[in-house]
This record gives sequence, C-alpha cells and structure tokens, in this order.
Amino acid sequence: MNHEATARDIHKSGNNCSNSVYRAFSDIDTAGGNPPAPRSIEGKCGALLTAQKVLADLGIDRADELERAFEAEFGYVKCFDLKRHRCSCNDCVGVASRLVDEYVAQQA
Repeated sequence: MNHEATARDIHKSGNNCSNSVYRAFSDIDTAGGNPPAPRSIEGKCGALLTAQKVLADLGIDRADELERAFEAEFGYVKCFDLKRHRCSCNDCVGVASRLVDEYVAQQA
C-alpha cells in the first residue's frame, strides 16, 4: 500500500495532519488509540508526531532519526515554523508517511 498517497488524499479530504497520517496506516497492526494532537508536544508538526507514534506502536525505536530526516526535508519540525516558511501541510503529511514506510521496510 502507498501510505504516502493515502495520507495525502485523506488530508486533502479535510482531515488534519495527525489524523491523515494515522488513518493512512490503519491497514497495519499498531497499538491503536488515538493520534497525538498537532503541536501537543513542544509545538511539533502533528504529521511528525503521529509518524513517531506509528513507529513506536510497531516497536521500531527510530523517533529521533525520523525527526532528523523530517527536519532535513523541511528545515523545521515545529508547526509554527513550517507554516511561517510556507511548508505545505500536505507535503509534511506525505513525507512523514513515506519515512514511516522506509523505516518499516528496513525492519523487514
């Protein structure tokens, strides 16, 4: 499944960044629950926070690496900074989802 495309489509349909990433990964077995609220941890992007949660739910301990890769892509991890520099929320959703897929594939 192409989680990046799915997450982007879900986001385009009106869901926020966290819900978009979380719902895109509904086909894999995670611990469940709810996605973190956007900006709920140090003002970070909700797509990033949710991508970290999905990895943690899968037992993949690469949250710091994922954050560095996300920051390398956009230059920022905080929602305020991303928006101030006109980073597309849909791009954040797509990149966060793609990174999760990459880390999951490396575990296989």
